[in-house]
Amino acid sequence: MSVSIRMSRIGANKKASFRIVVSATRSKCGGAQLDTLGHYRPDGEPREAVIDLVRTREWIKKGAIVSPTVQRIIKAAEAAVKDGGDAAKARVAFGSATTKKTHKDRLAAKKKKD
Repeated sequence: MSVSIRMSRIGANKKASFRIVVSATRSKCGGAQLDTLGHYRPDGEPREAVIDLVRTREWIKKGAIVSPTVQRIIKAAEAAVKDGGDAAKARVAFGSATTKKTHKDRLAAKKKKD
């Protein structure tokens, strides 16, 4: 059985919050979970994620597949730990500088290139 590290949605309608969980690859999004590694709250300002890097590394060593979104959170958390944070509770704040560009921004940049 392969396992994956991904996000599971919790929270009220239009007030999303996510748990970073380890679950079987074939289980549904809100289904059974093997372990909870942290959480991500996109509605706050700044957006914040907390993840346990020690347990995350253990699951990756065992062969867990990491989703792209969680991979981005892990990289940001590892950078925060390098700056002097705790690996057991790595806290990451995502500012507006790390957000994706909007469609209009990408089109404007493409027109500038051409």
